[in-house]
Parts: sequence; structure tokens; C-alpha cells
Amino acid sequence: MSSTATPPRDAANKRAYTQLRNLRNIFDQALYAVLHEKRALDRFLSSCWRSNRQYGSRDRRLFSESIFAFFRFYGWLELLLTDAERQILRRGESLQLPGRSVAMLLNTAWTLENLPMEEAHKLLRREFELPRFPEPEAELTAEKLQSRFAALASEYLQQPHPLPDWELLQSQWSRDLLQEMPDRTAYFKSLAKRPPLWLRIQNADPTAVIRELSQAGLTVRRHGKISTALAVTAGSVNLYTLPAYRDGRVEVQDLASQIIAHVCAPQRGERWWDCCAGAGGKTLALAELMQRTGKVVAGDIRSYKLDDLKKRARRSGFPNIETRPWNGKKVPPRQSNKFDGILIDAPCSCSGVWRRNPDGRWNSSAEEVAQITIIQRKVLENVLDALRPNGVLVYATCSAFEQENCTMIRNFLQDHPEFELESFTDPVSGTTCGGMLKIIGADENCDSMFAARMRKKSQA
Repeated sequence: MSSTATPPRDAANKRAYTQLRNLRNIFDQALYAVLHEKRALDRFLSSCWRSNRQYGSRDRRLFSESIFAFFRFYGWLELLLTDAERQILRRGESLQLPGRSVAMLLNTAWTLENLPMEEAHKLLRREFELPRFPEPEAELTAEKLQSRFAALASEYLQQPHPLPDWELLQSQWSRDLLQEMPDRTAYFKSLAKRPPLWLRIQNADPTAVIRELSQAGLTVRRHGKISTALAVTAGSVNLYTLPAYRDGRVEVQDLASQIIAHVCAPQRGERWWDCCAGAGGKTLALAELMQRTGKVVAGDIRSYKLDDLKKRARRSGFPNIETRPWNGKKVPPRQSNKFDGILIDAPCSCSGVWRRNPDGRWNSSAEEVAQITIIQRKVLENVLDALRPNGVLVYATCSAFEQENCTMIRNFLQDHPEFELESFTDPVSGTTCGGMLKIIGADENCDSMFAARMRKKSQA
């Protein structure tokens, strides 16, 4: 596999050979983009598909799943290489790696991802005489993942290989920044699997929506505590073509994001500001919790994101959502005391969504996290005057790092005695929180997020 395997004489294998050749090409480009240029994998692939219209949906799926699987297990896959090869890989220069080394990486990643074997992978295994590709299983437990890797590594390297450590699925620097959590091993194990697709039901009867989705071919599981949250556990229907989505009765939103909206707990008739709204998932959830009364103002520095929100709000018939771009600067005096509640869904490292975007574990740095905390603090400072006395301020991130979460809030409160943490009920466990909540994805099979709920003291 200098660039790919030897071309087959059998015409029946021609498509598999072409796929394998293209896979190696895109694999090398993707690794260079992520590990050398520090680009996001999903954005690189989107650009790649736009530039290569000849790839059909089947090819795109094969390439995407292979490369995402590689980054999901990158910390283990490195163990298959020599020290020299490992350094080449870390520079994103996989084009320089021998064909058999790349074949080992892809074969192992595909096996650990528990994906059906494609003809391209059968060809890859035959050409490089790799161990037999295990058949996918209905449920691949964490223990089986470890044993699969150790067994394959033993055959590749011709010597016994120990079970790999779970923490290797995340970079060393990012492990050092992790916040305290009850079970770090469970957190690391969760990185080996993608969370399910979560949906949020709005303005509709959950039982009727579940029945409709089931009839369309989707298997969904209703959350035990948040009745409007559904996890899609099986089915490959294009959700965006279903009437339930087109009519605005379901929205795609991870469970952790839904929990953040419940932490805000907006009341009927209130006025809220979702100041870093992005495409507006939490804006919609807030507006729904307010029973479509009052007003939620969505702001963001990226106007095109607010355009997406406008379309989503129209589709779902929300009368209480307004979009207003915000440049992130301190609100002027004329906008003081405007809101009963403010949600800061702060720019962050996104380390809490590394189950979905595993490339982030390897193409970011501690220095970048330090820089983002400066921005987070500025956002906090710049919105304060817009909150009315006795108003609620909710700070949230999709981060699992201490300095972006608890440390950020403690430092803020130390400098702002006019704010205090407000206890609330954890929407999932039902227990009382002391004002700060860590949502650990391993617990609920979702993203990891953080929320702090604060109250601005009334003026004397």
C-alpha cells in the first residue's frame, strides 16, 4: 500500500480496488489537515466532498467512517507502529508510512468501530495478509473492544500485547486539564463510542411522535426523566424528510443541551437573552419551555447562524423568538436591565463533544484552552448590565475542563459579589445542585457539558 494495494486482475474487484486507492488518498489528506494544519475533520471532509463530486454516498460513507474511526482510536492505534513511524504519524505525514502500516491502522479502526466489512477492507486484508476481520456484533462491550485490539496487535506484532489503557483515547495534555468526576475510567471508556442521536419533541404529544417515528423505521428510546427527549437507537431513515421534522414537532438536540435549557428554567412571559445562540438549539428549547410566551432574543456574532435559527423558528411556528446580532462587546447603557434571564452558551474548547468529534482530542492544545478562557470571561463581563436585578444568569459550556467550568465561575463570583450561585434541581437525577452541574456524557450516553446558575442580587 505505497499508495494502495496491487491492482487486481479480476474485474469484479475493480471497484473495491478503486475505493481502497481513494480511501488511502483521502486518509493521507485528512491526517495532514487535522494533525499538521489543525483543521476540524468534519469541515475538511465537507470541503473534500464539494471538490470531488465523483464520490457517491457509498464512497463518502466508507471514507468518513474509516477516518472518524481512526481518530476515535488514534491513541491505541499508535501502539501498532514503530517509534519512527509514530513520529511521522504525529506530524500528519502518513503518506510516508509503509502500505502495511496504514493497512494495520485502517483494519483495526474499522474493527474497533464495529462496522460491517466493505469489499475494500476485504481487499486490504488479503493484499497485506492481515488477521481475519472479526464480524460486527450487535453490542460490542468495552471489554470486548480492549480484547479485540490486544488480539489484533499480538498478531500484527508477533508478540503478546497487553490490554490498552482507556485513558490513551485522549491526549495527555487534555487529560491533565479534566475536571473532577466520579469515575474517570467510565468517561474514558465512553470516548470509544459515539453517543446516539438525540431528539427533542416540541408542541406535540410525545406518544404520537414516537409512534410516527417508529412507523417511519426509527427505533427511539424515551428518556426516563425528560419526557420530551428521545434517543434514536436504530434505523437509517433520513430524519429531515419526515413530516415530524418538517412540521417542527421534533428538533435534533443532544440530551446535554436539553438539560441546559431546563437548568435555565425560564418562566412564562419572561424576557431572555441567549447571547451566544449559534444555530439556536437552546433558543428554541427556552422558547418552548416558556410555552411560547414572553420573548427569547437570540444573539451571535455570526449572522449566518442566526439565519439558520430564523428558518428553524418559522418551521416550528414560534411567535416568541427574535434574532439580533451581537458583536460580543459590552452592552450599551440603553440596553441595561432588559432581561429577566441571560444564557451564555460560551465559546469553549468543545472537549465535551469529543465523542462526536474525536479529531479534537488530537488537533487542539492547552494554549488554545487558555486563550478561550479569556474570551469566556470577557463575554461574562460584557453581558452583566443587560440583566435586571434579581435576574438569572446561566453560564454553560460543552467542555470537560476545570478551568473553563468551575474555576471560571469561582473566579467570576469572587470579583462580582452582586451575584451568587442559586441551587436548582438536577433535571436528570432529581437531586439538588449547589448552583453548578457537571453533565458527564458517560452517565447519560450524551455529550459532556457544564452549567452554573447564578442570581443577580436585588438592589437595595
